[in-house]
Amino acid sequence: MKKYFWSLLAFAMVAMLSVSLSSCKNDDGIVEGATILGEWIHEDGVGDADVLVFTGSLTQGDVVYTELDDDDLPKTRTSTFTFDPSTGILKMPGLTYRDVKVITLKDTKLKLRYFPDDDDDTTFKRK
Repeated sequence: MKKYFWSLLAFAMVAMLSVSLSSCKNDDGIVEGATILGEWIHEDGVGDADVLVFTGSLTQGDVVYTELDDDDLPKTRTSTFTFDPSTGILKMPGLTYRDVKVITLKDTKLKLRYFPDDDDDTTFKRK
């Protein structure tokens, strides 16, 4: 009986582990057909926001970046951009000195690494 109990317990633990591992969903990646063009906003929850507006073609054009702060006037900067969907590399030379990595690009979600903070990931929603 003891042997049966331990076998059943081991089986149950393996089953639970496989269910918990298979339920993890990776939300990252560039969805085919999704476009970076349009207006994106990141709100930090305390009244500050970052807004990106991409215009042009799917792989190059112009970008306007606006920092909205409750205490100050909006700060707006512009740049050209190039975007390679196959590598996820976004270049905005007028806004940042380094390449920005597009972690996620979906119809309503844009997650960037190294912008606007050099050491953080930032998630924008389509406005």
